[in-house]
Amino acid sequence: EGSGRPVERSISRTLAPDQPLIGIKPGFDGTLPEGSEAAFTLIGVGADGAATPMRVKWQVNRVNTRYQWYTSGGRWNWEPTTTRTRIASGEAELGAPIEVAAGVDWGEYELVVERIDGPYTASSMGFSAGWYAAADAASTPDTLELSLDSERYAPGDTATLRLVPRYAGKALVTVMSDRLIDMQTVEVTEGENLIDLPVTDDWGAGAYVTATIIRPMNVSAGRNPARALGLQYAGVEAPDKRLDVSFDVPTEAQPRAPLDVAIKVDGVQAGETAYVTLAAVDVGILNLTGFEPPDAVGHYLGQRRLGMGLRDVYGRLIDGMNGAMGSVRSGGDATRNAGTQAPPPTEELVAYFAGPLIVGADGMARTSFDLPAFNGTVKLMAIAWSDGATGNAATDVLVRDPVVVTASLPRFLAPGDSSRMLLEIVHADGPSGQMALTVSGADLLAQPLTQTVSLTDLGKVTVEVPITASRAGIYTSDVKLETPDGRVLTKTVTVPVQLNDPEVARTSRFELAAGDTFTLSKDIFAGMQSGTGKASLALGPMGTFDAPGLLQALDRYPYGCTEQTTSRALPLLYLDQVASAMGLGDREDLKERIDQSITRVLARQTSSGGFGLWRPISGDFWLDAYVTDFLSRARAQGYTVPDTAFTAAVDNLANRINYAPDFGGEAKGGEDIAYALMVLAREGRAAMGDLRYYADVKRTDFPTPLASAQLGAALAMYGDQRRADAMFAHAGAQMSQRMGDESRQVWRSDYGTNLRDAAAVLTLATEAGSTVISRDALVTRVAAPGRVRSTQEQVWTLLAANALIDAAPSNGFTVNGAVVDGPLVPVLEDDTAAEPLAIRNGSAAAATLTLTTFGVPVIPEPRGGNGYAIERAYFTIEGEPVDPSVVGAGTRLVTVLTVTPFADSEARLMVNDPLPAGFEIDNPSLLRSGDLKGLDWLETVAARHSEFRQERFLAAVDWRSDKSFKLAYMVRAISPGNFHHPAASVEDMYRPQYRAQTDTGRVTVNP
Repeated sequence: EGSGRPVERSISRTLAPDQPLIGIKPGFDGTLPEGSEAAFTLIGVGADGAATPMRVKWQVNRVNTRYQWYTSGGRWNWEPTTTRTRIASGEAELGAPIEVAAGVDWGEYELVVERIDGPYTASSMGFSAGWYAAADAASTPDTLELSLDSERYAPGDTATLRLVPRYAGKALVTVMSDRLIDMQTVEVTEGENLIDLPVTDDWGAGAYVTATIIRPMNVSAGRNPARALGLQYAGVEAPDKRLDVSFDVPTEAQPRAPLDVAIKVDGVQAGETAYVTLAAVDVGILNLTGFEPPDAVGHYLGQRRLGMGLRDVYGRLIDGMNGAMGSVRSGGDATRNAGTQAPPPTEELVAYFAGPLIVGADGMARTSFDLPAFNGTVKLMAIAWSDGATGNAATDVLVRDPVVVTASLPRFLAPGDSSRMLLEIVHADGPSGQMALTVSGADLLAQPLTQTVSLTDLGKVTVEVPITASRAGIYTSDVKLETPDGRVLTKTVTVPVQLNDPEVARTSRFELAAGDTFTLSKDIFAGMQSGTGKASLALGPMGTFDAPGLLQALDRYPYGCTEQTTSRALPLLYLDQVASAMGLGDREDLKERIDQSITRVLARQTSSGGFGLWRPISGDFWLDAYVTDFLSRARAQGYTVPDTAFTAAVDNLANRINYAPDFGGEAKGGEDIAYALMVLAREGRAAMGDLRYYADVKRTDFPTPLASAQLGAALAMYGDQRRADAMFAHAGAQMSQRMGDESRQVWRSDYGTNLRDAAAVLTLATEAGSTVISRDALVTRVAAPGRVRSTQEQVWTLLAANALIDAAPSNGFTVNGAVVDGPLVPVLEDDTAAEPLAIRNGSAAAATLTLTTFGVPVIPEPRGGNGYAIERAYFTIEGEPVDPSVVGAGTRLVTVLTVTPFADSEARLMVNDPLPAGFEIDNPSLLRSGDLKGLDWLETVAARHSEFRQERFLAAVDWRSDKSFKLAYMVRAISPGNFHHPAASVEDMYRPQYRAQTDTGRVTVNP
C-alpha cells in the first residue's frame, strides 16, 4: 500500500458446526490468455472433509470498476463504483467433482457459486484474462490502467502498450530509465487503446513506460479537468551482456587442507579480458544475517528503481472550479540499521576472499583457500565481469572430518571465572573404535587432559573439560583426536579473557628540575588488575594538556555514535606521531583507522547530506557541521573522502545556512550557523556578505564562546582579520562571563561545556593567528586537572595542544640514556615492562611532566553515583523477582535497569550493563522492535539507540526530567560455571562526571 510491499489480510466468518463448504479449483495458473476459456472444478465438502452432494447455481461475471471524484464540505474525495456483467451461468449437481467453463475476453472476472437446495453456503473466486494491469493497479481516479504485451523484449522488437482510460483525451507516452529515452503524444478514446513502441538499444537492460492521460476542464458541462497516470516496467533481454559462470569443485572437502576452486566462465567476447572475484564463507555466518549471494546479473541487468521524477500541476487544477487546492498522495519504503559488536570468536572463522582473478584463454580461473579445522558448509560465491558483460554463481561445499569434534565453551571469560569446555565427538566416516583424546592449554587448564574415547559407527561421545581464567588476554586450547587409522585431527579454540569493569585514569603533574632524573617503573600499576595497566608521560604542551592521556582515553572510549567516532579520529589527523609513540599503531595503522572512521560516519549520511547520531537521519545541524569539519580536515591531510558524499555534506551546510531562522533574544540558536560558516569558509563556499552580516549585526547574539570563535576563524580564513579579532575578543569576553561550575545539567545542542568552549577558542584563535585573547589564561584553564573529560572536551584539548606544539621543549631529555626527539611520550605497560624507565632532564631549565595511568582497579568502585542512581534487578517472565547469583542453565530472565536522577537534569545518557560470561542476551530482534509480549507488568522508555552486544547491553537515552526511567532486556543462562558479574552504569556522555554504578557480584550457573 504505497510502498511496493504486499499486504496480507484475513477474513474470518463463523460457520455452523455442520455447515458444508463449496470448493473451487481453477484449471489454469495466473492470468488467462485473452479469448480463452476459463474452466473450474467444483466440489461440495462436508464438515468431516468428505464430498457432500448439493445443488448449486454458478455465474461468471465481468467486473468493471470505475472511480470518481466528489466534493463534500469543501474537500475533494474519491470513491469506486463497481459493476458486474453476467457472461455465463448455470446450475449443477455436486457429488463427484464437476467442471464448469465460460469464454472470457480481457478484463477482471469472478466466479460465484451458491447452494440452492439446503442451508445457504457460497464461494467465489476472482481471476483475470488478457495482458493488462493487475487488479489493484487502478486504485484511485488518478491511476491509469496500463499494461504491456510481454514482460521481456529484445532490441528490435515492437512492444504493444495497452491503455484503458476512463475518458477520451490526450496521452503523453514516455519511455525512461535514469534518463528520457522516448516520448510521444497520442489521442486516445475511452476504453482500450493499443500503441506500438519500438524497442531500441537505448532501452538498455530495461525501461519504464509511463502514460499520462489529460482531459481539459469544461466549465459549461460542470466537468473538472482530469489526469490519470500509469506505469509499467519492460525488461530487455541482453544475452551478450551475460556471462555463464559455473564452479568445478568437489561436493566435499577436508579441513586443514587446501580447497582448490576452479571457475568456468563462458560468453567472453573475442578480444575482451574477464575477471572473477571469489568469496568462501561459512554458511552459518551467512545465516546469522540472512545474507544472500551477490547477484551481479540482477543488479546490472535486472529491474532498477526509476531514476527520473514526474511532476505536473494537476494538484493545482483538480479544484479549478471552486479554487480549493487538491492533493497528491505518495508513499515509500523505510529501512532500519542495526549493528553488533562482539569479543573475538572462539574458533577461526571461514570468511575468505580472492581476486580479481584473470580468466585464462581456456575460460577458467583458479585459486585455493587453506581451510582451518572447520566442520560445516562453505558457500562459494563468484562474480565475473568483462568490459561488456557480467555473471555470477554460487555453490556449497561440505567440509568435515571423518570424526567431527565440536567444542562449546563461553564466548568470553573474566579473570577468576571457571566453566567447562564441552566436547562433542561424532563419528561420520572411516574406522570407528578406540581414539586418543588430548586437550592442552596452560592458561585455561590446570593440567593437560588425556583420555581414550570409544566411538561406534555414527556414534557420539561427550566430554567435559574444566577451564579456569587467570588474567586478561587471548588464550588458546588445542584439542587433538587420533583416529584408529592414525589420523590426528586438531582443533584450536580461542577464549578471550577480558575485564568488562570500567577503566579508571589517574593523572599527576610535577616539576623535574634541571639535571634531575625520574624513574618510571611498574610500581605505578599497584592496585590495578594485571594486564590492564598502561602509562604515558609527556612534557611541554603535550604534557600541559596531557595529550597522551587524552589520546589514550579517546582510543579506549567504548561507545560509537557519530560524534564519538568523529572525536576519536579527528586528533589522529595531526597527532599521528604522538599516537604512534604511544603504541596506538604505526602510521599505516592510524591511516586505516581514520579511513574506517570516514567510512563509518558516511554510512550514517542521509541523501540530503546530513548525518545522524546513530543512523542516517537529518535534523542535527551542529552535528552536520562537526562531521563535515572532520571530513574537510581529512581531505586536506590527503585522506580519501568520496567526492559525491563530501559535496552533499557541504551542500547541506550551505542549504541549511540559506534557510536558517533568525536567532537572538528569545529565539535561541546560532551555534550551528557559526560552525557551518567556518566549514564553508575553509572550502571557499561561505558568502562574505553572510560573514560580515553575522559579525557586524549578530555578534552579541551568538550564545557560546565557541560560536563566536568559529565565526572569527571563518573571517580570518577570508582575510578579514579586523572582524576576526573582534569576534575572538567577544569570545574571550564570553569566556570570562561563563566561569561557572556547571553544577546544573542543561541541554546543549552543540554537545558542549564551558571547558570544551575554552579549549576550542584557544585552538581556533591560535590557528587564526589572533592575539586579542589571553592565551596563557586559556592554557591554564584548559590544562587544569580535576575531572574526567567528555569526548568533545578531549578532542578540542588535543587540537589546542597541536596548535601549540611548536613550543615543545624536549631538547636535552633522555630516556635510559637515549636522546628524546620531539615531545616526550614514553609508554609503559604492566605486562611488557621489563625494566624501569629513567627520564633525565638534561636541559638548563625545569620542566613540567604529566603522568597518566590507565587500568581496571583490583577493588571495583563501590555502588554509588553523582547526579544519578542506577539499580539492576532480575525477574521471571511473569514478573517475579529472582536472585541471579545461582540459576540453572537454560533459565530465561528479564533484566530491568532503573535510572533515577537526583534532580531535574537534561542529558544524553548511556546505560551500560556488562554481562557475566555465563549469560547471553536472548532474542535481541524482539527487544529491538519493542515486542515484549507477555511482559505487561513492565513499563520501559524508548531508547534513542540500543546495542545488544555479545558481552553487554548498551542503550542511549535522551532524558530531560527528574523522574526515574526503566530499561529492560532478556537474558538466558547458557554456560555452567562461576562468573564475575560487572557493575551496570549510567553516564552523561558529555558531562561524564555525572555517573552512577551498581555493585559487582558473582553468578553461578548450574548444569
